[in-house]
Amino acid sequence: MNRNIKTRNTSEAEIKTQPLKLLWIVLCLRSGLFLAELTTGLRVHSLSLVALSGHLFVDLMAIAIAIAAAWLVEHSTQAKLPLKPRQIEAIAALLNGLILLAVAGSILCGVWHNVRASASEAGLPMLAIAALGLLVKGINASLLYEESHHNLNVRGVFFHAIADGASSFGLLAAALVIFYLDWFWADTAASLLVAIFMLVSAFSLLKESIQTLTD
Repeated sequence: MNRNIKTRNTSEAEIKTQPLKLLWIVLCLRSGLFLAELTTGLRVHSLSLVALSGHLFVDLMAIAIAIAAAWLVEHSTQAKLPLKPRQIEAIAALLNGLILLAVAGSILCGVWHNVRASASEAGLPMLAIAALGLLVKGINASLLYEESHHNLNVRGVFFHAIADGASSFGLLAAALVIFYLDWFWADTAASLLVAIFMLVSAFSLLKESIQTLTD
């Protein structure tokens, strides 16, 4: 009987620790990608890549919020917090939803800026960084997918990874079209699609987190 209790306690501890480990891995991968996007954008004077690195920096802030929430959930028993673990996760998801809304708004505002010069001069670097970003964000999403089904906090970061993957895919497609066909409007079209996708994800996350907090 004692062995069963010990096994159950160990299993519960692993369940609480798993999200925190996954989020740290995702943070490290995203940090490396952020540095790659920023340094490449500055080196080739690409406004699009610098803007994308700024978007990713906001995501790093969102992941930091998720890590703080996961740590609080892991230590909620010892700390005797007034909030339940599910409520902590919902608050973190709510904040991430608001960040998604803010980033989507910034993309929509950026659509009005003329990026023709930077896009035409940085076609190959855009292709390389977009491909790298798509790979890293795909790995992020695959790491978080299973845990996102039963952890609202992780689900918020998962939605960020999906939205970022769509952003990188859009940048990749736009870079190909711009590089080969000189269709400079492709960057604007891709940005609009990404912003719409992010808005849908943000509203879904906000709705679920508010429902959890009000239950």
